[in-house]
Amino acid sequence: MSTATYAHRGSSGMAPENTAAAFELAIAEGTDYVETDVQLSADGELVIVHDATLARTTDAKLVFADRSPWNVHDFTLAELRKLDAGGWYDDDFAGQHILTFDELLDLLGGRVGLNLELKSPALNPGLVRAVAARLRERRGEIERGPLPRPLVVGSFDEQAIRDFHARLHDVPVALIAYDVPAAGKLTELAGWVYSVNPDVRRLQPADAARVVEAGMAVVPWTVDSPELWRRALDLGVAGMITNYPYALRNMLRGRDPVPGAAGVVVQDIVCRSPGDEPQWTGEHAVLRNVSGEPVDVSGWYLRSQSSARVVVGDGYVIPPGGLLRVHTGPGRNDAASYHNGRTTAVWNGTKGDSAGLHRADGTIVDLYAYVV
Repeated sequence: MSTATYAHRGSSGMAPENTAAAFELAIAEGTDYVETDVQLSADGELVIVHDATLARTTDAKLVFADRSPWNVHDFTLAELRKLDAGGWYDDDFAGQHILTFDELLDLLGGRVGLNLELKSPALNPGLVRAVAARLRERRGEIERGPLPRPLVVGSFDEQAIRDFHARLHDVPVALIAYDVPAAGKLTELAGWVYSVNPDVRRLQPADAARVVEAGMAVVPWTVDSPELWRRALDLGVAGMITNYPYALRNMLRGRDPVPGAAGVVVQDIVCRSPGDEPQWTGEHAVLRNVSGEPVDVSGWYLRSQSSARVVVGDGYVIPPGGLLRVHTGPGRNDAASYHNGRTTAVWNGTKGDSAGLHRADGTIVDLYAYVV
């Protein structure tokens, strides 16, 4: 059986998550499934947003400066439509807006599978009922595609997927988790759950084997480097959720996952400094030139798993075999180090993170992931 690609919030390594741009790109790249998140607005509309708040992925802090903490469920659909959901990612995507669930279904048009996460049901009372009702109306449109399981609905909240399963019992459901549940729980889930979706960094071979033996699929998140992709394949996964579906599909088809490689790789991520200093102090990525020629990396950038961007300044050329340390925070620049001047951390120092290295034009140069 082939391994399926799930585009995490769309092709979110290349476009702002959960926007039309990210979904259209994922479809163009040939992903098997689009993975996305649904919540409720204040007036009960189904909207496509991941975070509980709008602060990270929109300009809500500017448009509604007095509405902190900008919780999604505190804003009506009309208010949400006033927000820019793309400019935070890159100026080229300014003007992207928050999609409604219906707009998402219109966009997908049966061209690709849909893996829908019921996001934070406790914060969104009535979410399960609303999603089930809408899918009952429009399910036929979704399932016109060629995939054997074109629709999967999941959640971290087991009760939510139980409630959904009771309403639409023939739609495959997924339990999203950090760790694979214990043996007794797996036995209980096996009769009605299609897949278990664990954190790939915590997924152990014995745990993956237990899920498969119980008759369910393993679909880990968020798998963003060739090293982790190969490890997941060795564990017998049925699919992988990734920010870079195009690169994953390349590897699954025996091709170079990063055809734009230019002789520079991410060698390491230092996600925290020792002692009691703020986490961002000393935080940096280490780039190494593994080619035999100098490489000008001016304007190149790294993206974290949550899409934070760390840029290399102008005039930086890495000599053959040389290193460049690209710092998150402030500091003094020199030939071997550049500082972005940020005052908050980027790289996750508690469970691991990933880094996509891009040229200034967005071309992927390298993909790297680490486990803490």
